[in-house]
Amino acid sequence: MSTMAILQDVDKCMRCNGCVVSCKRTWKMKALNPGIHKTAPDQRVIIKSQKRVDMGPFMRYSCWHCTNPPCTKRCPFAAINKMPNGAVAIDAAKCTPGGTNASGVVCTYQCQVDCGRGGYPKVGAGSDLYAADEPKSWKCTLCYGRAGIGESLIASYGTPLPTKATQAEIDAVPEKAHQPSCVYTCPAKAMNWDTKTNILAYINSASNGFISAQGDGSMYWASRKFLLIAPKADPFVEDHVSPLMSSLVSGPFAKAALVPTLLAGGLVAVIARRQRIADEVGEV
Repeated sequence: MSTMAILQDVDKCMRCNGCVVSCKRTWKMKALNPGIHKTAPDQRVIIKSQKRVDMGPFMRYSCWHCTNPPCTKRCPFAAINKMPNGAVAIDAAKCTPGGTNASGVVCTYQCQVDCGRGGYPKVGAGSDLYAADEPKSWKCTLCYGRAGIGESLIASYGTPLPTKATQAEIDAVPEKAHQPSCVYTCPAKAMNWDTKTNILAYINSASNGFISAQGDGSMYWASRKFLLIAPKADPFVEDHVSPLMSSLVSGPFAKAALVPTLLAGGLVAVIARRQRIADEVGEV
């Protein structure tokens, strides 16, 4: 089984929200807070502008499906696991928020606390598959059990999802026989479901012209127009300044741009100080 991933070509995204609606319908999620741009128990994928003004680039916010996911390590009921196809999936039948396992370990929402991508998964009444008074942990699972060739975790997950892949593509990558709901639905073809190896090769190919790319695990973003900031899982808690400064300081751009930027800033400060002193002298 191949490790799969989703690439969002940010330049193609129109924020039609087709992927959001499709996800909600596929997983029978409750419409608790329609129109609210944040990931929640009832909403596992969000499309939102990276900028504070709603002018794009439009980024997908959802679980990253980390290579070494911290959310899987402390679940008392082993309900959340890294699957063979790369998905971090939750077996809601095992998930018992606030419960105590046979060894006496209490669930204190460890999966949400341990997430390094903005407090994901979300715990609450998220799907009509379970009663409103039976909260579960919910998040994007790459449609595990209904996309690719993975085994279903819950019988009620339903039939395998359709695909737009050609037979030649399926022959090369059998997991393309079924696509995640968001990928299949996107009218702009802004999302690509492929092996992680193929996606990384596609991003890094000079012929494709990407100037910026972000991602890890099984979720990637790329653009030919914009410098992208690695998005957290939930745009509601996204900080638009800290990630940018972190990228500038830690990235390869820093060595070329940080020093002259600091020098320019220091020069401005010196000029401002001299002007202030001159003004003070003039007032005496």
